[in-house]
Amino acid sequence: MRYLAAVLLLPLLVLWRQDNTLFTGSGYIDPWVYFGFFRNLIEFKRNLFPGSSYGSRLAWILPGAAVHTLFSPVAANCILHLGVFTVATVSLFLTLKWVAGPRRAFLAAMLFSVNPSLWCATGWDYPNGAAIAYCLLTMALLTWAALAPARRWALLAAGMALAALVYVDLYWVALAPLLPLYYTGLTRAWHRTPIVRSFVALCLWFGAGCVTTTVALGAVNYLLDGHFFFYAPSVLEFLHRAGSRAPWSQGLWVNNAPAPWLWFAILAAATSLVVLASRLLTRASRGNAAPLLFSAQFLCALVWMTFCQVRGNPMLGVSYRASDLLPFAFLAIGAWFWPGVEAVRPRTYLAICCTAALALGIAWLDGTATLFAETPQAVWVGAGAVAVALALRWRPAGLAFSLAGFFIFTTLLVSSTYANLDAYAYRDQYQSLLASRARIESIRQGHAVRFWYDDKDQAMPDAVALSSSYLWGSSLLGRSFATAPCDVEVLPSTIIAVISANRAHGADFATAALAGCWSQNKLRAVPVETNTVDRELYTYTMPILRVEAVPGMWLSLTPVLREAAGSPQPSAFPLQRWAVEPGEDSTAELRTVPKGVLVRTHARPTSLAALYPVMTAPVAGRYRFAIRYWPGAGRFGFGAYVRGRAEPWLAYATQGNWAGSDYEMVLWVDLAEGQEFQLGLNNNNGPVQLPASFLMKSVTAVRVAR
Repeated sequence: MRYLAAVLLLPLLVLWRQDNTLFTGSGYIDPWVYFGFFRNLIEFKRNLFPGSSYGSRLAWILPGAAVHTLFSPVAANCILHLGVFTVATVSLFLTLKWVAGPRRAFLAAMLFSVNPSLWCATGWDYPNGAAIAYCLLTMALLTWAALAPARRWALLAAGMALAALVYVDLYWVALAPLLPLYYTGLTRAWHRTPIVRSFVALCLWFGAGCVTTTVALGAVNYLLDGHFFFYAPSVLEFLHRAGSRAPWSQGLWVNNAPAPWLWFAILAAATSLVVLASRLLTRASRGNAAPLLFSAQFLCALVWMTFCQVRGNPMLGVSYRASDLLPFAFLAIGAWFWPGVEAVRPRTYLAICCTAALALGIAWLDGTATLFAETPQAVWVGAGAVAVALALRWRPAGLAFSLAGFFIFTTLLVSSTYANLDAYAYRDQYQSLLASRARIESIRQGHAVRFWYDDKDQAMPDAVALSSSYLWGSSLLGRSFATAPCDVEVLPSTIIAVISANRAHGADFATAALAGCWSQNKLRAVPVETNTVDRELYTYTMPILRVEAVPGMWLSLTPVLREAAGSPQPSAFPLQRWAVEPGEDSTAELRTVPKGVLVRTHARPTSLAALYPVMTAPVAGRYRFAIRYWPGAGRFGFGAYVRGRAEPWLAYATQGNWAGSDYEMVLWVDLAEGQEFQLGLNNNNGPVQLPASFLMKSVTAVRVAR
């Protein structure tokens, strides 16, 4: 218990001088998207962003939403990130304690707890920190189960943790088998358990744990948005991206040295190779199985991620993906280094820990980080110290060299991530974002929100964070003030937030620019209020506007639109008149239900699924057709269709927008007098050959007055 209490205090080595490690930094997109789901879980899942792959990662979304429901925003943020950090460090400590002894485990946990890459992963709202915690928790539970194979509940809990790991990040599905294989090897080494028996135990108990987590998350998701298969959006997104090369990569070589986030992986690789070499040269006993298994785990993970890197997926070229190696790296390091400390006197060990804690705390000082960052050869000095430590690992000098090397690498990592940063910079940004978001929430009242900012504006990082908390790409109006965002469809009642540190880009500017965009559609932006946000380096304004139709300018179509046969067609089109269009796979279906018509398209991409009867426009003008619907699976398109043309679509829409109670997809089309056309629906699933489905609630139309 004394060791465990000390592990719980390890975050103080970092937090004594700053708390940036607990808050998401500025300029990111994905972490703030998850933050938005934490704050508006039910609304985002049900209404604004149903089917989003972000919202499908319930193993991360649900804990975050629960904490943000129970506590104030700042407290919730700190509790959530410290909780993830604590699960990771305690799990690492317990795993190493059971296989290598408590003293070595505590030293490894201390080095792990001050690692800037770990703080970067656990201190923001991106799920890689949660993945690290779930991975290490699974390893701890598997080790606990291997100590006494009769502990079937530990295997059950490990299966639950592994399922949560995969449901946090689908990329972990490739590395996940390394964990149960570790249990099989450990039980074989410790108890001579036949591999078949361990495999059966894993299938029964570990597998039951995986199923338990899956069913529990599916049940919660069904309550949230009515779908049991909660992870389908993540799988579909993965299939869409499969085979494409990711354009983002920070590189593997920075400033004449390996990238900083790869340093501990390189140290772990060297350690693992030494472990494997020692295994070949000496006959190891059962007690030496853990270092070998940890080393094999790490090398397998490294080989896989290197393969992905070569194929164009930068698993090692970006810091947040390379952090997936941290659990395996520190397990391999902790199980091999410092074997001599288990035999020293308690006072000597206490002195070692105090010296290490003092040095690692100093590593987080700006002055220390700057000093080492300005020393070009520091990284190679650190590598040399660790190399000497590997050769002298049984001797006191080996302990001193290892701590010196790890101190240098920690300091250099601090310099590349947190140095010269105001002690509470990220907290200040977080609080200003909360204030701005509170104003938006008080005004929008369940309607959609759009953001307009300029990438060259000083307030761009704040604008990106705020818009990302509403799923960025789905709420973005424009990223430049040089040109008005005329190509983005907006619905009446939508809220628009304009963010700029330049006061010239205020409410009057936005109103005039958007009026020029929407004049032909007879829409306007009406100012609601203007907020001023003071930041340390700049001040920005956030005018909030509401989209409205110009009164009296949207005309009812009765009896303007007529069917080709001549009978009047009202503004709201009877849904029963839609007809299925024959296709190659014949999977399209229209089924009338109490709330509308369930539509299922053909599976072939772009294939036409359904058509409305031919209509004619006796009056030339601009027409607005809108389909109200509730999303199902996949994506569909809605357009004005003319059969027999080389390009049959007069106008075509694929993006739906939240309209306060349903989704609405809008189609604007200019029609000549007497022009005939049909409304059509088709499959818009891209390269994935799957049918799309949705509930069509209504189709309406208006004509814009000239």
